[in-house]
Amino acid sequence: MSEPPPRKPWSMSDPETNACPYNYYAFMHTNAPVHHDKAMDIWIVSRNADIIEASNNWQVFSSHIDMRRDVSKLDLSASDDLFLKEGWLVADVLSQVDPPTHSIYRRIVQNLFTGPAVKRLHDYLDAHVLEFINAFEQRGEADFLNEFALFLPLDVIADQLGLPRSHAERLRRWTDAFIASFDPTISAEKKLDLSRQILEFQHYFVAWRQKKIETPSDDVLTMLSTFKTENGEPLSTESYLALCAQLMVAGNETTRSQLLSAMLMLCEDPALQARLRQNPALIPAFIDESLRLESPVQGLYRRTTREVTLGDVTIPQGATVMLMYAAGNRDPAAFPQPARLDLERPNRNRHLAFGHGIHSCIGRSLATAELVIAFSRLLERLANIRLSPDHPRPARLFHFNMRSLDSLHICFDRP
Repeated sequence: MSEPPPRKPWSMSDPETNACPYNYYAFMHTNAPVHHDKAMDIWIVSRNADIIEASNNWQVFSSHIDMRRDVSKLDLSASDDLFLKEGWLVADVLSQVDPPTHSIYRRIVQNLFTGPAVKRLHDYLDAHVLEFINAFEQRGEADFLNEFALFLPLDVIADQLGLPRSHAERLRRWTDAFIASFDPTISAEKKLDLSRQILEFQHYFVAWRQKKIETPSDDVLTMLSTFKTENGEPLSTESYLALCAQLMVAGNETTRSQLLSAMLMLCEDPALQARLRQNPALIPAFIDESLRLESPVQGLYRRTTREVTLGDVTIPQGATVMLMYAAGNRDPAAFPQPARLDLERPNRNRHLAFGHGIHSCIGRSLATAELVIAFSRLLERLANIRLSPDHPRPARLFHFNMRSLDSLHICFDRP
């Protein structure tokens, strides 16, 4: 069986399914691990083993697909004209492109996120986490989104890029614009508005490139601004902007989402809080399980370069495919009792929240360090963390392949 029954609109474009897709994923595992979402004309891959197989076969499951335009059915000529007239029409050079181009650009930035490089940031991360907690801990309550989860990763990426922290709100707005532009369900009017915001991002980062060339410093933007290829040429403006966008967006949005999701899990499970406080060495396991259960990126797109059979389903050449990492993370064949948060799960760090294969997220070490350090300090400084009764329960934001909360207000006691 390769198609879910028509009685249910099994599509992430359906708001009910999107709000809680886990019954959908469970159905696919049993009945249609590879199926065609007719509403979106996208082939969905849900089984862990199939996702890994496709990720390793980049020659057939190509990443060379523009998330802004190739997964949308909209006429994007107005947006394209805007970029051509007032900015730059930028194609990705990292996450949505194949070797050899992918390999060239990944080498430029991958050393920024090695284990030793991230370890050197631990004291800095710890100090900044404490700054945020100090600002609200005496009140016994906090707007966790706007007082912690939003600006911690924004400040970190601003510091690494070499930008003023006071510009974090601009980075947030542009990050959200990029994320929204990747949703194939939005309207043409929305797409054009987002394009205008992305133009602001382009001109801002081009201006900073000139500043870093004139006054270099020890930061990522200086490295990108002064980088020379093997031929001694600087990065093209388009390549520079593509890398800046990748670092800005991936450097903060997914960490923000995971801070919210993991904190909600703690609010809903006092026994889990108590166990982690009693044994903080389990916090890294909690982070892995939270990423597995609530992956901030539910899936990413691929394009088939030829007809291919995955499982027992044949996918045509030129098809748009979504490797649904979040479904793979709840595949009972890979993770028994997949809906259960299990701190002793032996393969808990084998989740797909950071992707798999040559396109696995280069920022995995940094994101994990931020999450572990953040929750180590939050659990140390705040007791009996719970949802605030004075605010609505947080809801999931609608997005075809991303998952985050719209708010999270907490209250707590002092230890």
